[in-house]
Amino acid sequence: MNLSKTQLIILGIAGFIVLFFGFVVITGFGLRSGGERASLNVWGIDGSDAFAGAIAGFIDENRGTEIEYRQIPEANYERALIDALAAGTGPDIFMFRSDWASKHGNKIVAASEEVYPIGSFSSLFPQVVTQDFVYGGLVIASPLYVDTLALYYNRDIFDRRGVALPPNTWDGFKNTVSRGVMASFGGYSPLVARASDIVNALFMQAGADLNLSTKDFVRISGAEGIRAMDLYTDIKAPSVDSYSGFADETIGMMIDYQSAKFTLAARNPFLNYGVAPLPQLNPSAAVVPAKYYGLAVSNKSASQSAAWRFIAFMTTDQATAESYLIASGRPPALRSLIQDYLNTPTLGVFASQALIARSWNMPPAEEVSGILNTMIQSVLSGNDIRTSLGQAETGINNLVR
Repeated sequence: MNLSKTQLIILGIAGFIVLFFGFVVITGFGLRSGGERASLNVWGIDGSDAFAGAIAGFIDENRGTEIEYRQIPEANYERALIDALAAGTGPDIFMFRSDWASKHGNKIVAASEEVYPIGSFSSLFPQVVTQDFVYGGLVIASPLYVDTLALYYNRDIFDRRGVALPPNTWDGFKNTVSRGVMASFGGYSPLVARASDIVNALFMQAGADLNLSTKDFVRISGAEGIRAMDLYTDIKAPSVDSYSGFADETIGMMIDYQSAKFTLAARNPFLNYGVAPLPQLNPSAAVVPAKYYGLAVSNKSASQSAAWRFIAFMTTDQATAESYLIASGRPPALRSLIQDYLNTPTLGVFASQALIARSWNMPPAEEVSGILNTMIQSVLSGNDIRTSLGQAETGINNLVR
């Protein structure tokens, strides 16, 4: 049968339409698929609005991918996560704390070099993130934010005591206390919130040997550790816990992470306080500890590649990362965002401190905190500082080994 030119054109157009719609059906009704189709479950401690922008943006660029987010209160989060992963019902992606590598590193899978080149990772984030989230030359998690210890101070109490500025050194801190500004310091948990973290900060600033990357032991019982504990116990601990005392304005100074602002807002939304950098032993060589969450991929996930692509999208795309910060109220992790946030009134201190934050590859953090807390109690009970430090050192090194 001979077909006219017009009929051939019509048949060609019809064939093209059939092929086009067949392609659309095969690729999941979209031409912007970024690769494999996947269904991802994400767990975290933040509200769903913190992840909404990233999820919508990733799905828009990866049609056919489904992402479901589940929020779990932080108090129950770790236990619920461990149980679910053990039962095989855990998420593909979950918020992973910066000090969990030694405790939960066997539950996650590292990113491939193609998805997350280590050189790019190290240039995107502050040094502390590489210390916490890079092992064996591979990225095991990517940060959502970086939180650091800082000094909270009550402006009204400072004004009444004639203290114009918050202290930037520990000598200045002690001087402020001597002028009648009570501080949540010098005691043990739970009376002093973050007591073990504060002592850890003093160890770091004093130069105690905590470098587990080159050997398998720490040394805190030397002169540096004694200097740190002398400083910590030189100030009398308050008789009221940090949050209650600060919220009711009994205490004028406390040391905590940026996340403390949520607790303070719930207890006293009208509190007139400021946040200053953590005091230093040597301001010219300032260092602070950090504690924060990133995102990691479960080694039981059936969609590990897609999971890592989502993490990279959420944490390295500047607009997407900032949408998380705005919704969660947390300080930035990306260097490009740190630069933008340096002069903001609420997050500037934490943004700048992320650049001087450091970490050490400690054993399970809760166990180390327990050991340090016991050491503080021992010293405050009148026991010899060097002996108490030696016992803590032995306890930590037993965990390391």
